[in-house]
Amino acid sequence: MKNLYVLVTLILVSACVPPNDGSGGGGEASFLPFLMLLTFFLFIYFVTIRPQQKRQKEHQTLVDSLEKGDEVMTSSGLVGRVENVKDRYISIKLNENVSINMQKEFVSSKLPKGTINSIEAQ
Repeated sequence: MKNLYVLVTLILVSACVPPNDGSGGGGEASFLPFLMLLTFFLFIYFVTIRPQQKRQKEHQTLVDSLEKGDEVMTSSGLVGRVENVKDRYISIKLNENVSINMQKEFVSSKLPKGTINSIEAQ
């Protein structure tokens, strides 16, 4: 991916350098640097910004859909079952004796039902 950025940057820079043929520059190619800059920003938008916004939206949907009984994995790798859901916080039961409170935003994924039982059986 880094090589692609370097290639696009080199193309943009070479398009912005005026020709050295003694013609003094022409009026017909004056829009080319603007066009290349616009292409570069569109490329950056579709490669980096748009996918990040899509991931944020998917995570927000996940956080909003949490309910009691869901099996979840936190961003730190803890696996547990949701006991209680409040405004910004949830209570996760890790095993029979351990329950933790944490912010909803730190839940990274919802696991299929029965995942915890299959982990404990091993």
